Amino acid sequence: MTFLLSCQEEKSIDLIIENFEKQVEKNKSWEYDINYKMKYFSSDEDTLNYNSNVRLIKHKNDTIFGGSFWIKNDSIDRYYDLENIYIINHKQKKITKFFPHKGQDWAINGNTISGVLDSYFLKANRLSKYWKDSTTVARLTDTIFRDSNRNAIKFRFKDNLPIEKQRKIFFFNEDDNLKNIIYSVKFQNEHQYNEWHFTNEKYNSITDSDLQLELSNLIDSYKIEDYKETDPKEMEPIANGIEAPVFEGFNFQLNDSISLKDYRNKYVLVDFWYKDCFPCIKAIASLNKIRTEYSKNDLAILGLNPYDNKEKDKEKLEEFIEINEMNYPTIFVDNEVTKIYNVRAYPTFYIIDTNGEIVYSKIGHSEKNEKEIDSLLNKWIK
Repeated sequence: MTFLLSCQEEKSIDLIIENFEKQVEKNKSWEYDINYKMKYFSSDEDTLNYNSNVRLIKHKNDTIFGGSFWIKNDSIDRYYDLENIYIINHKQKKITKFFPHKGQDWAINGNTISGVLDSYFLKANRLSKYWKDSTTVARLTDTIFRDSNRNAIKFRFKDNLPIEKQRKIFFFNEDDNLKNIIYSVKFQNEHQYNEWHFTNEKYNSITDSDLQLELSNLIDSYKIEDYKETDPKEMEPIANGIEAPVFEGFNFQLNDSISLKDYRNKYVLVDFWYKDCFPCIKAIASLNKIRTEYSKNDLAILGLNPYDNKEKDKEKLEEFIEINEMNYPTIFVDNEVTKIYNVRAYPTFYIIDTNGEIVYSKIGHSEKNEKEIDSLLNKWIK
């Protein structure tokens, strides 16, 4: 990835954004091929590389995505018709239907494939908002990018620690068509970047009827079924009053094996977490605070981690622990431990009493949960 910068005087940021958004406004649909790349914070290499064909049709009244779309990617297609999301598996000849207006929009939004939709077509005025935001710094340059002349608008966003150094560069051709986007951000000494590269663009070449016909042609030969929600009871952590399952693990800081049996006759606060989980990170400060308020003779805090125990991750984990000033141990456990504790989301918290029974369990971190844990410990540990 190389590009050269020079001063740009002929065009202004205002004019480029205005022309782009006018073009988006006047066109009903946009089809393009996209190469979308993403390197996640903790990865040392590209974690994904999508080559997709995307067809977008604007519907301003759609509150979920801003329009209908069809994404073709390898053997999996994804189609949204303003009512339902269809995940189409061509290898299995199976179509799974999701209901985004009932909260199942995560079938797209909760998936990294959603990045291929981020072309500023369905919600184009975001560029104007960046430009008008007084906390955002913008710069226009002309550049050679991927062997083509481009006008590049670089936005530098205000730091919101621990998120910092957010940058987004939009590359436009001479007709002010958006051709490339690069995004980068830093979080606790880790970097993430995303790239979007658009080719073979066609405006107003498709309609909703075209997409509906494409689906109907598949339905006759494909099995179609509604997505079956997991029973909410299956997602719940172990109930209070149940004897805590015994587990063993490896103390990362002390380089030694441990067992839950080692903590008999004291309360144990268990936190299932991993370092790329943002809610888990937000919980660390409150756990640090609790650690300072109670004696280790009365309370043990164990951060059970099933993901960060690969050799290549351990050096980064050591730095992560130092940055977050974690004053309680990270315990590597295998997936069997997460299964017996029914961990379905992160973080998940348990408190085990001096008799080895579970007296508290909760999924997720919030200020309310933080106060609840502190209040209970204060009542139990005197």
